[in-house]
Amino acid sequence: MTAGQLRYQIRFQEREEIEDEYGNVSGGWATKFTCFAGFKFLRGGEEVMAGRLAGKQPAIITVRSSDISRRVDTAWRILDREDQAWNIRAITDPTGKRAWLEILAEKGVAT
Repeated sequence: MTAGQLRYQIRFQEREEIEDEYGNVSGGWATKFTCFAGFKFLRGGEEVMAGRLAGKQPAIITVRSSDISRRVDTAWRILDREDQAWNIRAITDPTGKRAWLEILAEKGVAT
C-alpha cells in the first residue's frame, strides 16, 4: 500500500453512553478521529456471496498505523464519505512493522 492509494477520507466513531439523573443510559456515536484510507472490496468465497445476497458488503480498509488508530477495536465503527456505517470485524497489522492497519469491515449490517 502506498500513500497515493489512501484516497477516501473516513471517520472513526466510538459509542459513548451517558447516564441521566434517573439512572437511564442513552448514547450515541462520537467521532474520535478522521483519516485517509484505501478500500479493497472482497469478492470470492461462499460466505461473501451469501452476504451480498443479504445486502452486506465486506471490505478490507487500510489506514496508516498511529497512536490513535491502534486504539481502535471492534466496538468502534467507521463512517465513509457517504455517511454509511461500517462495522469493524477484525484489525490486523499485515507487515508486523506497525506501518499499516488492515481492518475487516462490513457495511449493511446493524450498527
